[in-house]
Amino acid sequence: MTPTWKLWTLTAAILLALPASAAAQRCVPATNIEAIVDDSGSMSFNDANDLRIRAMELFIDTPGNERRTLGAVEFGSDASPLFAPGVIGGNSDAMKASLNASLIEDNGGTDYNDAFTAAGAQNPNAAARIFLTDGAHTDEPAYADGHRGGPPTHVIGLGVIEGSEFDLLLQRIANETGGLYRRATDATALQAAMFDINTAIACQAPPVRFTNAFSRVGQTVTRTVRIPTGVRSATFALTWANAGDAFTIRSFRVIRRGDVVARGAKVRKLRVTRRTGATFMTVRVKRLVKGKLRFKLRATRLAAPGATVDLTTQVSRTRRR
Repeated sequence: MTPTWKLWTLTAAILLALPASAAAQRCVPATNIEAIVDDSGSMSFNDANDLRIRAMELFIDTPGNERRTLGAVEFGSDASPLFAPGVIGGNSDAMKASLNASLIEDNGGTDYNDAFTAAGAQNPNAAARIFLTDGAHTDEPAYADGHRGGPPTHVIGLGVIEGSEFDLLLQRIANETGGLYRRATDATALQAAMFDINTAIACQAPPVRFTNAFSRVGQTVTRTVRIPTGVRSATFALTWANAGDAFTIRSFRVIRRGDVVARGAKVRKLRVTRRTGATFMTVRVKRLVKGKLRFKLRATRLAAPGATVDLTTQVSRTRRR
């Protein structure tokens, strides 16, 4: 376990242990979010499988986000609207259609100035922003720090080299606005980075993360996550890179001292909600009780059986029912 992961895990434990009033003093969940998504030409090779679109779809489809307002702009050499701010629950299909129709790597270079100007004009009341890019500001004039004075900006840097000028700029944008910064070393990490940002926007503790390798259809892995006292629901994000693969999660059970105290049927019945995308599945499990939540991950389709496919599973836990 790396020192960074130890710190991340310790932070999660501390946040979960905080009383609700203490947590509320430190973070206010954002109900109005503006996304700023890079569609420069370099995305044609840095994100050839459009996983930044899948990452945005994951945000839209994460249970609990239905009542949030979301707007989005795309940028490259200039910026333009993707869709106007609207409540996700009533507009999710239209939002996803716009993302798929417009994000086609056709916008030349990378102009942060236009990006932040367009975001501010479209959604001046945004309480948080998501900024996703694969390159540093390249246009003239120099970047004018358009993030300053705005809401918390949560940043995903695709293909960044740690310690580079590009990396330091993205870290500064997040730091100066009180946002979260996530590096995605390649496009396969974009969806997991987005789920981390989702939990930050919702003022939840950082998610627990598992990575498992699958090589045959039907292969099953059992995992567990601790459910502390007072936690009533958990949200899962299963993410993978190839739309030709598919996975599911099932057999939820809460175990305490060796006994099943809650499960998907009988005993205390857990309430499970699922949503599936091309390269992800989001799940919310409600009515949890203290114990160990046991679940099974299963490969239901593999594009190339015999080849190893990685599945990333993230779990955020909340006190909400």
